[in-house]
Amino acid sequence: MLGIHKGVAYYLLFNGILGDKRPQGGNVLTSKVFKELPPHDGPKVIYGETSRFGSERLKAEQITFKQIPYDIKAR
Repeated sequence: MLGIHKGVAYYLLFNGILGDKRPQGGNVLTSKVFKELPPHDGPKVIYGETSRFGSERLKAEQITFKQIPYDIKAR
């Protein structure tokens, strides 16, 4: 978790987040990775390579998924 701003928690998934140093490890939003993230009872923005969650699961968990690097925008 990077932090909470105005009630929204921001997360960045990256290789090695769960001690997995393989290129595909830790930066994909899966149920296993989600369970390991610090909990937040509210909206969440999660940046990562891809998500294995469908739209209904994302909605139920209050997650906005942002694919890196494509969804990172300069202001």
